[in-house]
Amino acid sequence: MKPTIIFLGIALLGSSFIVNGDSGRGQFDKPCFSVNVQNDVVNTSNVRQNCDRNFSRTVQAGSRNVAHTVQSGKVNDNKVRQYWYDRMEYLGRIRGE
Repeated sequence: MKPTIIFLGIALLGSSFIVNGDSGRGQFDKPCFSVNVQNDVVNTSNVRQNCDRNFSRTVQAGSRNVAHTVQSGKVNDNKVRQYWYDRMEYLGRIRGE
């Protein structure tokens, strides 16, 4: 059992050098991620991505929500969810008013 673990460790260590050894790639080969979660009265999100693969997720909850996303790449994926609520109305319901 011990020789198997040692052999597996050497194999994983050797493969990590192969994976990380390619430094000729630029930023365009790596994906870009953007995640925004906003919970204020006024929410504004501006996302600009310029990678090979772009992924953006924005969730906003407030009285005024604005989201602007610009993506340029081979794969562009963007999702925005906006929820409207008035804090004073919400607090009034909690208090039983």
